[in-house]
Amino acid sequence: MSAQANIDHTQVISEAKATASGAFFCMEADRGAVRITGSDTLDLLNRLTTMKVDTLSAGEVRETLLTNEKGRVIDAALVAVREDDVLLLLSPGRAGEVIAWLEKYTIMEDCVYEDISASVAQCSVYNTGEILSGDTLSMPSEGRSAVMPLGETTVRVLHHASVTGAGLRVLCASDDVSAVREYLSDHVGIPLVGAAAFALWRIDRLLPAVGHELSGLANPLEAGAAAAVDFEKGCYIGQEVIARLDSYDKVQRLPRRIRRSPDAQEFPEPGSVLYAEGKNAGFVTTLIYDPREGAERGIALVRHAFAAAGTRLSLQPDGDAQPFAVEQGP
Repeated sequence: MSAQANIDHTQVISEAKATASGAFFCMEADRGAVRITGSDTLDLLNRLTTMKVDTLSAGEVRETLLTNEKGRVIDAALVAVREDDVLLLLSPGRAGEVIAWLEKYTIMEDCVYEDISASVAQCSVYNTGEILSGDTLSMPSEGRSAVMPLGETTVRVLHHASVTGAGLRVLCASDDVSAVREYLSDHVGIPLVGAAAFALWRIDRLLPAVGHELSGLANPLEAGAAAAVDFEKGCYIGQEVIARLDSYDKVQRLPRRIRRSPDAQEFPEPGSVLYAEGKNAGFVTTLIYDPREGAERGIALVRHAFAAAGTRLSLQPDGDAQPFAVEQGP
């Protein structure tokens, strides 16, 4: 299947230009949201995720990663503490998996989980410096969330640092999605960007995404998400593996941009193995047709020996007619 299928190239180019010139936002109505109540909530989350969250207080928010016993990524989540509960904001389609993971380690803890994904819509705002310095949108300070009016509706806005590139997350009732989208586009004046243009934006910047670079195939360090790991905090699931990789400089792969000719017949899915010199050289994590350059471009996690710009990679151990090339590094 060609990577060019079902893509409006003109629209993608227009949206890609918008991502390069200022703030933009993506509607993410299918993101997961879990409400957690109980006195042990933050303590449990602190023992299961990569960042220190047990000292957060009401109004504070922090991104953290859930990792498994091998140090591989389950999800990137925002922990938002409210007066009477904690919101755990997740990637699309991850609520059930994350709740099952949390319940696996909930033994005597006072924690109750409720999947509220269907009633909460989310959108993320990127390149936020421009709107934060103006007076078009009142924002909480970084690391905090606040409830505020947005046009004729009320939303919760979370201002946070993120390894995936987001700066703001806006939460609203599912019924208010259209009102929020129109307010951000028409009143605040920032464009809405679709999935293809957003993928190109993060490829250009080597930013990881859950289900691609951040997955059960990779640890946070090789996926480019070390900023979401607190190396000073106590133990959590996967901590020993991640700490050993860091301490002994054993991270085996690096995120690299890759490209190939768009007329290749085979379109690899995330996780497809790449080869160089007949050896396993890493694997594809993101791939999309880039109409700006007339080529398929993406991200791969590539072993150090094959990470230099210009290195040829293929989907078969014996090579193929249209190999990938590693682009210039970061």
